[in-house]
Parts: sequence; C-alpha cells; structure tokens
Amino acid sequence: MNKLSTENLNLLPNPKDLQKICKSISALEAIICPEWEYRYYSYQKDWSETEEFCEMRNGQGDQMLMLFSKNGTCINGFAHESEMNGWRNIPIEEKKSFVEKLFGSKKEDKTELAQIIPKGVVDDLPEVFNEFIFGEPVKSIGTTFCIWQTDNDNNWKIGEVDLPKDEYKDGSSDLLQLLDGKPLTYKNWAEEYYEGNFEENELRIELVERIYNGDLITKELVFELNPELDDFEQLKSDLNEIGYEHKI
Repeated sequence: MNKLSTENLNLLPNPKDLQKICKSISALEAIICPEWEYRYYSYQKDWSETEEFCEMRNGQGDQMLMLFSKNGTCINGFAHESEMNGWRNIPIEEKKSFVEKLFGSKKEDKTELAQIIPKGVVDDLPEVFNEFIFGEPVKSIGTTFCIWQTDNDNNWKIGEVDLPKDEYKDGSSDLLQLLDGKPLTYKNWAEEYYEGNFEENELRIELVERIYNGDLITKELVFELNPELDDFEQLKSDLNEIGYEHKI
C-alpha cells in the first residue's frame, strides 16, 4: 500500500484542507496533552501578519515546519536518521602567521557545524519561500525534504532529488503520516504515542471525527476526550492561538 511521502504527493490534501487538518490535529493535541513541550503538533495562526505556521516535533530530533501564506504553502521536513541529513563538521580556515606557515602550526584544526542540503531538494524552490527555508528557525533545524505549492500551482511539487536506496529515504513517510486527513490514522497513532492517556479510556473515533469536521469545542467535548484536563484557561489560550472555534 502506498504511503504518503514525497514519492506519493497525490495523497497529500490540498493546501486549504491541509491547513484545516493541521488545526484539527493541534486542537486534539492541546486537549490530550496540556503540556505544550510534550505535544507532537502545534499551530500558530498569527505567525506573522500574513502567515500561519504549524510545527511537528517528536522530541527525538525530527521536525516538520509548515508555512501557510498568501503566496502558497511550504513544508520543510528534517528526519535526523535519514542519509540526507546534511549536518557536517566543516573545517574553518584560519589566517596563519608567517612563522606558522614556515614551520607549521601545532594548533588543532577548528571546525563548525554546518548544513549541506542535498542536491535538488531546494534548488527549484520558488523565491517566495526563500525567507522561510533559508531563515530561522528552519536554518537551525535542517532539511531532508521540502514540498511546496504556490498560489499559482495546481499540485504539490518537490525538486529533482536522488533519494537514498534504503527504506527510510528522506524520512517523509514517517513525518507526513498524520496528514492524510483520516481521523482513524490519528486515533491509531495517538493511542500508541500517548498510551498512558488511554489506559482506561479509549480515544473514540467519533470524537476525533468531530474535531476533524470542525465542530465547536465545548467543555463537554473536552471532558469526553480528556477527563483529567483541568486548566481550561490554558486550553482556551491554546485554541485561540490555533484559531480553532470553541466555547470554553
């Protein structure tokens, strides 16, 4: 069975639906995992005056950042175990004195950690996404795959990339797994990832479907998803930041 990845971009929802999915997942995360630092997904509708932003992180070095703007949508993924992880210690060339050049230097060669993005990944990136991909925080995180669709495009695009021959490739099949738009995909994943939360209470598929459908989040719905949640002021703030409609 084909999995959503850079090799199967036809399985990735269109930008408008993707944005809705990201908000739904982030809302579910805010309810299921009140501690922000332990969440898998988070969303900021006010990333800038004209941009919205979604982040996925697994706490093990993998991250995916998504930009939604008037110019289009861009997804940056970094899978640290991929062969396409381009972070390397690069030698720093220092100026040597005449004596050092003549007799040699006993100084240890200095290096700095720098990223070499594999050929093709961002070579054809539209200029409107340069600030996002080559600026912070993407620059400090890294890139093993990049997907984009400008407001003039009809389909998702990637560069011409030679993927590693191993099964993991660029890591996109792992990082993109929750973005297929299927509530069952999230339910199955969340019950494993947050297994401690669901030892006594199953994550009911109909509740996930309600969030995916954009239903108004109420205290009653929250208690059905997470009976232990008690900080509703924080949840209210989180949902406002996401831009998900609620009545709390």
